[in-house]
Amino acid sequence: MDVDTSEQFPGANWAIRLMAGFLALLCLVAWSAWLDQANRERDERISEPTAVADAVTLSPDPREKPGREVLRWKGQPYFLQTNEPAKIGDFDVLKAGKDDSGKVELYQAKKQKDVRLALVKIAPNEFLRLTPR
Repeated sequence: MDVDTSEQFPGANWAIRLMAGFLALLCLVAWSAWLDQANRERDERISEPTAVADAVTLSPDPREKPGREVLRWKGQPYFLQTNEPAKIGDFDVLKAGKDDSGKVELYQAKKQKDVRLALVKIAPNEFLRLTPR
């Protein structure tokens, strides 16, 4: 009773090769999906170095009490340079960091010469100039 299965089912070898091909293709797709999921955080990271669409993070308006310290950045106290807001486009400033509390985003103008000067966003396209003493 030695009967070869290919003689019993004429398309058996072809069907086995077809199933093996589909299984290999399924494994390739599963591996590709796993690889995409593993690298999703790196691939979808968005970095916006300008102030566009950033929220105002300075809670009490420092213009109400002009002589007081507004914030500390790198251990240095910063005060208002002037009470008048600077009209600078959100695209024309770059993020410089956050204050020591980690709550207020600080910016610097692209064409700024004094690196100690910091800008704080108070409204779209409006910034307050802060300077250390």
